[in-house]
Amino acid sequence: MNHLPELDPKDQRPKNQQIAAVLRQAIESGDLRPGDRVPGENVLMDRYGVARWTAREALAAVANLGLITKIPKVGTFVADRRRLERRPRRYRRTKAAGEFATEARAAGMNPRVEADSEKTTAPPDIAERLKITIGSAVMRTHYRFLANERPIQTSISYEPLNITEGTAVEVPEDGPMAGAGVIARMDSIGVRITHVSEEVAIRPPFQEEADTLEIPAGVQVFDIWRTLMTDGRPVEVANIIIPGDRYVLAYQFTVPDGDSDPATI
Repeated sequence: MNHLPELDPKDQRPKNQQIAAVLRQAIESGDLRPGDRVPGENVLMDRYGVARWTAREALAAVANLGLITKIPKVGTFVADRRRLERRPRRYRRTKAAGEFATEARAAGMNPRVEADSEKTTAPPDIAERLKITIGSAVMRTHYRFLANERPIQTSISYEPLNITEGTAVEVPEDGPMAGAGVIARMDSIGVRITHVSEEVAIRPPFQEEADTLEIPAGVQVFDIWRTLMTDGRPVEVANIIIPGDRYVLAYQFTVPDGDSDPATI
């Protein structure tokens, strides 16, 4: 942004709100585009003759709207506001690419997945979901999904080790079936998944989630619990956290004739 406009002398709002409005207008009009550097505190102080705290409050107000993001020791930039589209899952026995990778590429972004697994014991809530005894051995895998290096979602999955221990798929993202997905991995050891359920809630993020996903203040998250089952027996449960400013949930349904149940398309 080569030129910051004057503040309107008739505007009676506090200076921090006026400056925030100027920056917001520049972003929404396209004068500042995703990835552009945003004028920092020193520039705003010099341009508008305000104290550092006033300039800082103005930037914070724009950041709270999810319009800008601060990279420590680098600067403040206009946020990439593109959202991925999450459609109803089409769980298949084999797949060419993961759902996240497909969604990121459809939005014109490059996907990357980080994963870390460890053996642990099932706490009460996970044991209840997996229908196993509290303290039973499970493999916990923590995923972080990034698009254009921006964190988009996290997932923590749990698999009972009495199913996978000692097999080639014990560690989800290692071995010959790495990246193949839960259904294909379980198929390879003779465990056929027949049903998948998801529960979706919306809530404020926990602090650790806000830090990991770089969630601006005021942004809620989708809290999704997914369970994969074989004839009613859970074989994997995952807690997926998605910031509300990164995804749109898109659904379409057919309208059937008669009294038959509608099918998701």
